[in-house]
Parts: sequence; structure tokens; C-alpha cells
Amino acid sequence: MSKHSDVMAYLKVLDLSDKLNSFTGRKRIQKSVYLLQQLGANLHFGYTWYVHGPYSPDLTRTIFNPIQDQPSRELNKNELEIVNIARNFLAQYFYSADSLELVVSLIYVIKNGLKDGYDSKQKIIGYLREQKPHFSVDRIESAWQKIEQSELWKDDLNKLKR
Repeated sequence: MSKHSDVMAYLKVLDLSDKLNSFTGRKRIQKSVYLLQQLGANLHFGYTWYVHGPYSPDLTRTIFNPIQDQPSRELNKNELEIVNIARNFLAQYFYSADSLELVVSLIYVIKNGLKDGYDSKQKIIGYLREQKPHFSVDRIESAWQKIEQSELWKDDLNKLKR
């Protein structure tokens, strides 16, 4: 199968495959695919930090410029389990593009910020406040607690200074 078929299979299950025509929909797609990859989805999109958090130009190219006549496919049992983990983790956050952006941005900085000196919760929250001043400290703290309580990123969190 192709990257396009693979990602579209995930987006279909998440009911995002028809959300390409709005900025909010595209933002939800970017953040959802990043999260799916963090949970083990074998999608192979590289992400960098951008205005709204993790962003993959390759994902954008893939979903907007598919090779003609891409066959569709269904997710297998393991892939569906990854989707269920993502849905359970996100809960109501999945339906808000801004909340999804916040949670996924935090995960990105927790996982990638050490090399840039973001080696503690305080520094990560400070960076996020600087990059995204529209999110209050309380809202960031709430997202942090969600990540911590899930224990999905406990190895990454344990690398941070307390």
C-alpha cells in the first residue's frame, strides 16, 4: 500500500477523511496523525515545530497530491487498537482543534525539547506559553496532567528534571 492509502485509512476511521477543506480540519488531521505515530502507527511522516505545533509538510503533500487511483484499505486489528488508544487518551480533546493542538504540542516538546534545553516541566510550560500565549497556564497544566495520568509518555517524562 501507499502512504496515502495508509493515512486515509486512519483518517476514515477517525472521521477526518472529509475534513481537508477547512483550516480547523487540516489542523486536526496534522495533530491526529502525529499522535497516532507516537502511539505506534506506522505512517512515517516527519514532523517539525511550526506555528500551531508539530507539522508535517510531507503529510500535507501526501493527502493533497495523491498518486492517481490509490486503492483504499481498511485498518487491521493492531491499527484499530492504536486508534482506540488515541480516542481514549484524547476523549473530549479530540473534538476541539485547539485542545488537540495543545496536547499534541506538549507531547512534541516533551519528546523533542531536551536537545533544545527544555528539560523540565517549568521550561516546557514556559516555552509553550511563549509560543502559544492564547493558552492559559491552567489550560496547559490541565493538558500536562492528562499526559502524565495516561502514562503513555512516562519514559519521556522521566527524562525531565523534576
